[in-house]
Amino acid sequence: MSADKPSTALTSRQQVAVVVLAAALVGAVLAPSVYAATNEPSDTVAVVEIEGPVNTALADDVESELADIRANESVGAVVLKLDTPGGAPVASERMYKAVQRTSDDMTVIASVQSISASGGYYAMAPADEIYVLPTSTVGSIGLNAPAPRASSTALGPSGPDKAGSNPTQAWAEQQTLADTFINAMMAERSDEFEMPREEVAKADTYLGTEAVQNGFADEIGSLNEAIHAAATEEELGEYTVDTRETGQEFGIPFLVRTDTGIVAIHANDPGYADVKPMPSTYVYTPAVPHVDTIERFSETDVRTGGAVSTERGTPGNETARLSGGVGA
Repeated sequence: MSADKPSTALTSRQQVAVVVLAAALVGAVLAPSVYAATNEPSDTVAVVEIEGPVNTALADDVESELADIRANESVGAVVLKLDTPGGAPVASERMYKAVQRTSDDMTVIASVQSISASGGYYAMAPADEIYVLPTSTVGSIGLNAPAPRASSTALGPSGPDKAGSNPTQAWAEQQTLADTFINAMMAERSDEFEMPREEVAKADTYLGTEAVQNGFADEIGSLNEAIHAAATEEELGEYTVDTRETGQEFGIPFLVRTDTGIVAIHANDPGYADVKPMPSTYVYTPAVPHVDTIERFSETDVRTGGAVSTERGTPGNETARLSGGVGA
């Protein structure tokens, strides 16, 4: 090599510098994809708490939370934590539709605590699986409603567009509500039910162990086991749990049972306008406390007071007997 020609060979120090720079560039290119591979966006299990009577406020919150969950890419599965005796038909159906839509997008597992009956069972039926504790209560598929008052003649409108009603029309409306509930449950769980439609329509309730045997539930398990099952189904690997509360604070309105039917109380110290009869409900009646008179009381009084039946028997028929209405 000529002594006047500059050398183009790299020194050992320069070679090391080039290797380090190349490694840094490769890392910058590959790091995002490696991070994405080990930290998938769907790494959260959302737990939606559904507690107390099913009413408009609860349905509003459940719909809102589930819509937010569906739009959130970080949520990969949902667990519904339920403890409700049921309630208003329209609110129950709204929650049913919201759960059904969410179940189409991701795994949804229902986890029943003490009870999820009647409208509560309606709401959770679209879940992929229903987890219960051995002593949980589920079922009561039917309508609770007082019998329409009979009259010597069917007084009412002369045409379908006239205002008014009559006993025949009221019975038909009640039967439509009952059939809507039963039809939806058969559509969701007919393959799981170990009984014909006629038996399902008796509105019986079952403890968790029996519910797993007859198809009203799928697994015996705790809330944590339900969460783990949902995460496993979606192959989340490591995941976080996001708990979301629903419903109004202070447990208002209360549901109470009087001698004439179910009423909703919208204040601790209710006036006449705060007491609203519920002529038709998807509610498990024995879980609603009975009161002789409506006066000032607290949420604790409602939850612990009143005569609550613990007899098994045939709750669906008892509902009809207490209310004089449609028990199925």
